[in-house]
Amino acid sequence: MKRAAVGFWVSIGIASVAGFGCGQVAIRAVPLHEKLGAFFGRGYLLALVPGCGIYQADLDRKIAELHYLAAKEDETNGEREGALNDLVANVAAISRASNERASRAKVKRELGLLRSQFLDEKTWRAGLSRSGLSLFSVAQVLKDDLRARRWISKSIALDLTVTEDECRRFYDSHSQNFFLPARLRASHLFLAAPPETPPEIVEAKRTAIEALSVRLVGGEDFATLAAQNSEDEATKLRGGDLGYFSATRMPPDFVEAATKLRPKEVSKPIRTRLGFHILKLIDVQPARQQTLDDVRSDIAIELENQKRAVAVPKLVVDLRPEAVYLRPL
Repeated sequence: MKRAAVGFWVSIGIASVAGFGCGQVAIRAVPLHEKLGAFFGRGYLLALVPGCGIYQADLDRKIAELHYLAAKEDETNGEREGALNDLVANVAAISRASNERASRAKVKRELGLLRSQFLDEKTWRAGLSRSGLSLFSVAQVLKDDLRARRWISKSIALDLTVTEDECRRFYDSHSQNFFLPARLRASHLFLAAPPETPPEIVEAKRTAIEALSVRLVGGEDFATLAAQNSEDEATKLRGGDLGYFSATRMPPDFVEAATKLRPKEVSKPIRTRLGFHILKLIDVQPARQQTLDDVRSDIAIELENQKRAVAVPKLVVDLRPEAVYLRPL
């Protein structure tokens, strides 16, 4: 009896690893997969894709993932059916991708990206434990995912081809999107004094910015003073350089002061709702209409993304018939 039991579970293990080649064989394997699901606590068998069963626990985890990403709790009509169909497509794609390669370096990179989302090693290990996963099993899932993505990319590659005519038509019909307004490039030396700042601190900042202005008039280097004194942490280490910006990106009084300057000219201290600034104008780019040559690569990426948004759901639909659905949801 014990030998028979061992042989039974060995046969289940072989079946779960080797998979099944066609729908009829898969249907005959249903009792094995049902017992496998019960033995490992995965619940009812919902669907069979060649080589793999999809269980209630898989669907519950998928629903929880969708709810987490959408920051919601209640299920919507048809959500479970859609989630099951997505699971079927994912498993079918992984099955189709068995001959694709995923390098150890890429798997390691994906594992590192996943690990970086956790606060520390202890939190990461606790998350693995709660999910019943090991580093090896997570790495295998990531490897399967990389293979599937590679197979999907190959499968839809022809559908994503973007022609020159398509780029031209898109440019002609969206020409207003490629008009660049006038842009300024300026550096600033900034002392923060937002509206809630106490009056005595505002006056101290006013005195400090005026003293810095005097030092600039005396010939001291703008970039050096900005690095030493500016309270804009994002720009101080590059001499206060804000890069190019349009009028809509900055406070109106800031833009007004900048437009009164000539390139390389330094302003007197000004105050905006954020605090005190001294500006140095670096360059002015007049408004212009970008040409097709200027934006061809951006248009190609946009059109490719649009085509991908159509091709991937179509591929999902094409993969669904590979599954045998066993239970109504």
